[in-house]
Formats: sequence, structure tokens, C-alpha cells
Amino acid sequence: MVLLKDLHPPTEGVRHEQAETMAVMDGQKLGCGTLYVAETQLSWFDGSGLGFFLDYPNIGLHAISRDVSAYPQEHLYVMVNGKIKGENVVEMAEKAGDDEEDNSSDSGDEDEEGVITEIRFVPSDKVACE
Repeated sequence: MVLLKDLHPPTEGVRHEQAETMAVMDGQKLGCGTLYVAETQLSWFDGSGLGFFLDYPNIGLHAISRDVSAYPQEHLYVMVNGKIKGENVVEMAEKAGDDEEDNSSDSGDEDEEGVITEIRFVPSDKVACE
């Protein structure tokens, strides 16, 4: 289960704001809200003010996905370094980074690269993916 936090949307450095965007985390639909692309982070909030944010260093990969055989709608695909389980996205990603540092002598690269969270941001306006 993913718990959304009562946070405030960013006000500084916002480069793009996309309303009516569904967030899907590891296959679990979080609802429809607004996606914010800011200078230092990516964030998403539903209509009630609950949401999450991702600092860019925690994002391992991002892409516009148009392959409807992989997912039924075009979307922004984001792969987060770390597993997110019931806490704020940023906290979990930072903890995953700390764990990697602590275990760097104990584990190989395969373990560090294998722990990810997939987030899909699906805008209702398909032109937004252009």
C-alpha cells in the first residue's frame, strides 16, 4: 500500500504543470491529480492535497512511453532507485541509497540495480506527451 502525504505543491522553479494526470505506482492506481515538473523535483498531488515528490537524483530513468502493448496508454515512465513501501517517496529512495552505501562491500552491483519502483504518469490530454 502506498501512503500519500499531506504536502504542498511546489511554488518555486515549476517548469510544467499537468492537470488531470493519473499516477500509477508499481501497478497500483493512486488516482487523478496534477503533475508538477520543477527544477529540483518531480511531484504529484491529488485534488485533496495529498501527494508525493521525487528529487531528481533518486530517478534512475525517465521516458515518454508510447508502446501501448507494454501499457494501454501513452505516459511518462519514471524508474525510481529504491523500493517505496508506505512512506514518502523521497524518504524511501534516500533509505535505499543509504542501504546501498552501507552494503556496498557486502553486495554486488546486481543487488543495487535490482531495487526499483516504477511510476507511470498518465495524462488525460494525450498531446501532453508530445
